[in-house]
Amino acid sequence: MSFDPRNCIQFMHHAGFIVKDLDKSLDFYVNKLGFDLKMRWIETAEQCQPGMGNPGGDLELAQMVGYGAMVEISQYLHCAGSDAPIEPNRIGVGHVSFEVNDLPALVEYLTAQGVQLASEPMIVPELNITWVHVLDPDGIRVEFMQFFNK
Repeated sequence: MSFDPRNCIQFMHHAGFIVKDLDKSLDFYVNKLGFDLKMRWIETAEQCQPGMGNPGGDLELAQMVGYGAMVEISQYLHCAGSDAPIEPNRIGVGHVSFEVNDLPALVEYLTAQGVQLASEPMIVPELNITWVHVLDPDGIRVEFMQFFNK
């Protein structure tokens, strides 16, 4: 009998990102976007090295839940990587996306909160959507999209 991953993989658990300042990122995701902090913890270098492959790298992590999603952010306490700006066309760069019901109002709110827009709101009639990308404190793109006539 052959193995079929569709019979094994149940659902996506979380999206995870490495951040420079955990508290600053928590402010963005919890206080500005409205996620709930589920848990926060530290993993030692001994715990991290086998799985993360970064010798001497200990992490402080936080998981947040909201809107049917879980986001995990991790800050290296030692051995931090580069915080050079992330080019949007760099291979491997991704984003997380949320569906909203009033994109103009959300954009107005986020702008008032000091959140940086990475794009102007875009309208794509062929896909029946409008969307915008914003940047979290580390330049990670967060997309908000609204479907028309849904």
